[in-house]
Amino acid sequence: MSYKIFTLGIIWLCLSIIVTVIFSTQDKEWWIGEENIKNICDLMAYVENDDIRDFGMLSTFPIFLPALYAFLIKKAHHGFLYLITILIAGIWLWRFVFRYQFCLG
Repeated sequence: MSYKIFTLGIIWLCLSIIVTVIFSTQDKEWWIGEENIKNICDLMAYVENDDIRDFGMLSTFPIFLPALYAFLIKKAHHGFLYLITILIAGIWLWRFVFRYQFCLG
């Protein structure tokens, strides 16, 4: 693994995290901790029609394009690239899907 792959991987990870957090933050998420809103589930129940997950998922899906390019076109199979891709996918899934799974009401 060269320093270029490592550097580009770290830059890609940081930018992907920033973009994912920006596009997955609910409009009024800063209300958590005020009044009766204790967590994201209370916020989703309190605020009407504020579910932006579908738009955010579509907008942030292109962050996986560098991985597809590296794996499919360049045929680069480095463990570091797999690790970075799994980390980005995990953060992406957590921010858009898994953190809402415990909201059963």
